[in-house]
Amino acid sequence: MPSFHNRVNTIVLWSDLLILSLSFLIAGVTFNNGHEPSAVIINVVLWIYLLTVWYYTTKTFNLYRASMGKNFSATIFKTFKSIVYQAIFLAVFLFIAKQGVYSRRYMALYIFLLCVLLPLQKLIYKKVLIYFVQNGTGIRRVLIVGAGKVGMDFYNIIKGNEHLGYRVVGFLDDMPKASLNGQHLGSIHQIESLLQSDKNIDEIVVALPNQATEAIGHVLHASRNETLRVSIIPDYFHLVSSNYGLSMVEGMPIITLRREPLEDYNLRLIKRLFDLIFSSLMLIFICSWLYPIIALCIKAGSKGPVFFVQLRTGRNNKVFKCLKFRSMVENKHPLYEQAVRNDSRLTKVGAFLRKTNLDEFPQFMNVFLGEMSVVGPRPHMVRHTELYGKMIDKYLVRHLLKSGITGWAQVNGYRGETRNPDEMQKRVENDVFYLENWSLVFDIKIIVLTVWNMLKGDKKAY
Repeated sequence: MPSFHNRVNTIVLWSDLLILSLSFLIAGVTFNNGHEPSAVIINVVLWIYLLTVWYYTTKTFNLYRASMGKNFSATIFKTFKSIVYQAIFLAVFLFIAKQGVYSRRYMALYIFLLCVLLPLQKLIYKKVLIYFVQNGTGIRRVLIVGAGKVGMDFYNIIKGNEHLGYRVVGFLDDMPKASLNGQHLGSIHQIESLLQSDKNIDEIVVALPNQATEAIGHVLHASRNETLRVSIIPDYFHLVSSNYGLSMVEGMPIITLRREPLEDYNLRLIKRLFDLIFSSLMLIFICSWLYPIIALCIKAGSKGPVFFVQLRTGRNNKVFKCLKFRSMVENKHPLYEQAVRNDSRLTKVGAFLRKTNLDEFPQFMNVFLGEMSVVGPRPHMVRHTELYGKMIDKYLVRHLLKSGITGWAQVNGYRGETRNPDEMQKRVENDVFYLENWSLVFDIKIIVLTVWNMLKGDKKAY
């Protein structure tokens, strides 16, 4: 159902890019970034870079997808999140470029202008939409065919969100209902006469059972000679996630229950390149000197090997050898028993490693080898996969991705010991959300949150 708001949202996107350009220009003029040819080229490159970063971060946060019906505070929050990423990527650029023409004052003024102008623009955007809707601009008059549960649910959504710009003309249904309060306009087979008598209908929404193919066909046939749009709500819509996908195979439409960004080969390649670069940097600059220190501490603290290797379930339910630093007494690692608070099996060194998450660092080797990803659902023991796969809804869906060292569930507090199925269900819901909403920016956000949790301490790290 395209609407007036989609056009306005496009205008808002371009006005945001204009504000970024204006702020960039003001900051540059105020703190004179240089006028020699090399400085001009750097300025142009940085300007394009910042606009590109803004476009992709706001696209990731769906800042322009919804209309003003979206909670305004949520819009402002997403705007500020995008500004934070703008600041981070600007700092990275300036660090790599090492250009003396950019000062800290320049960066501070640029970000300050964004923090003032962008929220102000969003407020004006909201006021303008309210004004247009109240004055009838952009209103689309909708006829609902079918007054069953699906049709009434859709009607209640429209009625409760009038700012979306839709007005229900009435219903066509073969069974008149008192609950329609006079909005029953006739039977479905009277649609031709209704469309002839009321030329102000902009759109028809078909909300009939899927088996009512004859009635649906009649509606489609009647609307072919009219200047209006037709939409169909499948009566199994409650089974489809909000992130569904639609594809065509030889003219046959196929609805995918969830659209996974990483089904795209190019995006998988980007994630793999990120994993390779990140794990290589960690192995070279951190693990190269940290591993020997930890290994010596483990050997000095207790008998046994340095590494603990356990079979875990990864992508597509394939089993792989997950590496960890040994944190427990040797020969006391039941293959199915989780670590618990104050676990008697923990060594003193192991307790420290688990508290600081350093026991997971060998998994950067798993990442480098392609068995894991830096970010993704945490891999579980094979026995737990067999157990929870039968108990927890969508549990096995999380295995459509590579397992990760950290994940969206972990930064939201769902890590470590799971005391009951409800906790595991919450963890799975977070993993599926990550699966359906992956982006490189999302991965970076999770990594930043993971580092923050490590620094401040995580009460569930034991």
